[in-house]
Amino acid sequence: MANALLVEVPFCAFRPFTSREYQDTYPIPPPSAVYGMLLSLVGVDRDEKTIHRGAEMAIAVEQLPQKAKVFRKLRRGKTLGELRPDYQDLLLDLRLWVWLRRGGDSATECLAEKVVRAIECPATITRSGGLSLGESSYLVDTVRLEEPPAIEGVFLQADAAGFYSLPVWVDHADAQQTRSQRFSLVPRMLSEGPNGCWIEIP
Repeated sequence: MANALLVEVPFCAFRPFTSREYQDTYPIPPPSAVYGMLLSLVGVDRDEKTIHRGAEMAIAVEQLPQKAKVFRKLRRGKTLGELRPDYQDLLLDLRLWVWLRRGGDSATECLAEKVVRAIECPATITRSGGLSLGESSYLVDTVRLEEPPAIEGVFLQADAAGFYSLPVWVDHADAQQTRSQRFSLVPRMLSEGPNGCWIEIP
């Protein structure tokens, strides 16, 4: 796609697997969460999410979001009734930029093409529910194709020695199939594009 996808979310959170009672959050959405949001945008069900394996994306934020702390009931077991209150960190006013390209996506209409169609011709997409990034309560406020501004942002860049280990693929049926990758956060101009920052959906 020529332009990037701008996604604005008023509040959201992305809990690390290592979190215990205190629910902290990654400072930037992990690739698996962004991929899930894109599949929802184009009307692909979770059971069919392997259809766009091999697609490549790049992720950046205009700036690392501010955080807020809330006190809420959180699920603490395998049943919906196992709830107890705990503190949780939230990211505020997230402005996320996403670039897409076909890569190894072998679908007839690749994910990048479907996203453009969903934005430009929404009547051609069949989907249900609100569009969210992460949990269903983290609703997306804006999603549109736009040319990134000439300002410095923060890119997610694959780095074997990076500080952050983020999920790039989540398998809800078999946790052993979930895949993570190490990343660094790299400041650079958004208008320069994502060269060197492409992430493949495994």
